[in-house]
Amino acid sequence: MKIHRSIDVSQLTRELTGEQLVEGMTDIWRSRVRALSRAITFLENDPLLAMTVLSQATASSTISATQPTQSRVIGLTGLPGAGKSSLTNLLIRALRQAGQTVAVLAVDPSSPLSGGAVLGDRVRMQEHFRDAGVFIRSMGSRGALGGVAQSTRGAIRLAGLLGFDKIIVETVGIGQSESEIVELADTTVLVLMPNSGDEVQLMKAGVLQLADVYVVNKADIANPSRMINELHENTAPDDPQAWCPPVVATSATNEQGIDQLIQAIEKHGVYETTHPKGFQIRKSRAMREILRALHNVVEIDFLSLIEGLPPESLEQVIDGRRPALAIAHELAKKFKGSTQ
Repeated sequence: MKIHRSIDVSQLTRELTGEQLVEGMTDIWRSRVRALSRAITFLENDPLLAMTVLSQATASSTISATQPTQSRVIGLTGLPGAGKSSLTNLLIRALRQAGQTVAVLAVDPSSPLSGGAVLGDRVRMQEHFRDAGVFIRSMGSRGALGGVAQSTRGAIRLAGLLGFDKIIVETVGIGQSESEIVELADTTVLVLMPNSGDEVQLMKAGVLQLADVYVVNKADIANPSRMINELHENTAPDDPQAWCPPVVATSATNEQGIDQLIQAIEKHGVYETTHPKGFQIRKSRAMREILRALHNVVEIDFLSLIEGLPPESLEQVIDGRRPALAIAHELAKKFKGSTQ
């Protein structure tokens, strides 16, 4: 469902950074959280909105005071039914007990009728909805591959403006073409179930080589030893200096293994920020993020160029007389010439 209301980006930016309170509110933090929720609503209908808001916020003189630390993004993914939402709920509780603020962006399947999020397992997080230190937002996937919504990147950056200690991105699920979460998160946590055959599908997807921390959940239902051993065998790096992903057995039902999971996440954060190879990982992730952002920025311009193609060019591609790549090269040259 499209939002047709107009938005004052400058005002929204001031509300996000705390320079201005949302009308009718007196608490600055709750005002900023309310502004974040409204910004994400518009962002889902205009993915480029985040770029505009972030540009204005970065230029604001108060941004250094409102964001003293960088938020750590945790991606929580895995096949449907692995217990991601239950684990997220327990992670929120443990992090809050440690005095950390948490934002959760839960990407859900979209309704085929309205395009909105099917809230699904959000009921498991109800205990945190009244907590001012927790922000929970469901985002419809809207058919996007990668297990995340197209606007998730912008939502992460907008949440980062508020300086949440942790931003948890829970994906809709992961399959053979759904691994974009590893490009978004600082630490990717892959949630599996013991004796379920998940590892076969995930090896086909290539995801077993991408996660930073592995969780074998529902360890109270079946013995996780076999899967833990298989994960160690399949993910141990050849380079002794490289990050060796830990495997943590958890039980959301019995609330076991959550502290160990948080320790593994924190340990990976230390590795990325202190080890030379960790820096290279962050650099590579930043380059991919810039590339994705560049795609979003120029997509509208290229769509205009494609729509302006003469009918015969499209007919040549349809009939196979000319490869689409050749026309793409011509459009790229035309685009470069128009920007010089």
